[in-house]
This record gives sequence, structure tokens and C-alpha cells, in this order.
Amino acid sequence: MMMDRERLGCWARGIAIGLAVMFVGSFVFFGIGSLASYNLFELVFGSDQDQQQAGQTVGLDEQIQSARQEVEENPEDPEAITTLAALYYQDNRLEEAEEVLVQGREVAPENEDIAMLLGQVYFRQAQTAPEDDREELYAEAGDAFAAAAEIEPENEDAHLAAGEAYEQAGQPSEAIKHWNVYLDLEPEGEQAEAVEERISALLEGGQTTGEAEGEDAQP
Repeated sequence: MMMDRERLGCWARGIAIGLAVMFVGSFVFFGIGSLASYNLFELVFGSDQDQQQAGQTVGLDEQIQSARQEVEENPEDPEAITTLAALYYQDNRLEEAEEVLVQGREVAPENEDIAMLLGQVYFRQAQTAPEDDREELYAEAGDAFAAAAEIEPENEDAHLAAGEAYEQAGQPSEAIKHWNVYLDLEPEGEQAEAVEERISALLEGGQTTGEAEGEDAQP
């Protein structure tokens, strides 16, 4: 099974760049460009050029089938879990990606990458969901990113993403809390100025009380 697993890693790395573009793009859409310096899929899979080229020769269905088998044989392996979920994400099978990651959180609750990827799945679901469902999904995304931040408190990207998701969920107090941590960790960071502007706008708008948390936060 070791050879199969090595091949699976090659295939997964092959989709890393394309997925990273979608991941970054979803946040740029809302104006802050939160994760412009953060490549989740490079973190999970690596970014070796040769591995990427190797992955391009294998069909996505075959990758998913192999990854699913790997999870069945190693259901508590975080790498197998994130690989399968990322492949589902690539195939736009978000509900299946969510299911794999939720189960992954149960068996590997201290794995930061599973939490981050789950947050991205919820965030992307929210973007295409009916309007009545968006706030709940953005809140789920915020909770997943916040869980990653709790696992690794110095992960500035987790705090940045949590802030973005919570703002879209209409929870400005939670957004500001995580953005303040980001600023503490990265006072000169690439997104520091934009984050400071968003915090100021929320404070000036008085959207930090419990009553405002149910309202849409506007970028």
C-alpha cells in the first residue's frame, strides 16, 4: 500500500495550485483579500513542480477512488482525510468534502489543516447558498477557522480567515476579536492595513453589539 500512497500524494499535489487559486479568490472577492499570502493546499500537500506534473496525468475520478480507499484503510490518518477532502473540493463535491472533514475532526480534533480546510468548504458553500442560509454557513466557516486558531494560536492566517468569515456571518464582535489577534501577530503584515480599516468601519458603524450580530456585515 506504500507505493499506492506515494502515488496518491503525487496526484493530490498536482491539484494544489488550482485549489489554492480558488481558496484565495473566494476571500479576495470580499475586498480584504484575506488569504493572499496563504496557500492552504501548498501547506497540506507541498508544491514540488515534479509532483504537480505527475498529478496531471491521472484523472480526478481515479484520484478520488484511490483517496477514498486510503481513508477506508486508514480512517484516522489526517493526511488521507485532507487529501480526499481536497479532491472532493476540486470536483466541487462540497457536501462530500464536508462529511469527510467533519468525521476527520472527530478522529483528529487537534489537526489544524483539517479545521482550516473545513472552514474553506463552509465558506465556499456559503457563497453559492440561498441568501437565507448564508449567515449560518459563514458562521460555520468562522467556527472552523477559529478551531484552527485555537489549535495553533499563532496561526495568523487562521485568525484572518476567521475574522473574514465572522464578518460575513454578521458577527462583527467575533470578527474584530480575531482580527485584533492577527494584528498582534502581524502588525506589519500584508493585510494589516486593510484589517485595521475594517475594524474601524465596524466600530464606527456600531456593529459590535449582540443586536448587530444577526445582521449582514458589508465589505
